[in-house]
Amino acid sequence: MKKLKIRLLLFGILVLIVLSCNRKSEIVNIIRTNNNEYWKYKNTCGGGRGLYFKFNNNGQYDKYSKYINDGFELSNNDGDLISDKRTWSVKNDSVFILDSEEYEIESYTSKQIILTYYHYKEKNKKCKVTLIKVK
Repeated sequence: MKKLKIRLLLFGILVLIVLSCNRKSEIVNIIRTNNNEYWKYKNTCGGGRGLYFKFNNNGQYDKYSKYINDGFELSNNDGDLISDKRTWSVKNDSVFILDSEEYEIESYTSKQIILTYYHYKEKNKKCKVTLIKVK
């Protein structure tokens, strides 16, 4: 009887580990973009107007601008603002990391991701970032 309880406990722990790993893979797979996909960036605290992202399999990302007639154009370096290595990752199934900035993952589908963070100046102000997948 004691061996059965231990086996059931170990089986339960194994199931939890497998489920948590699958969830992270799901989030990462949703965030990654295919060749013709982009994430449109919207921020309730301003900034990023007309900004699009491609999140690559290697943990790096690229920024794009979209023009009405010309489509998407790579814009990693904007004038005198030169981007260093641009990295992204997911931590603990619930935190999206873009460079060194951390965003809480509030919800996600294959078409939309909702992230939140606290404003850097107004510490009690919670900002919402919406990423919408477009082609």
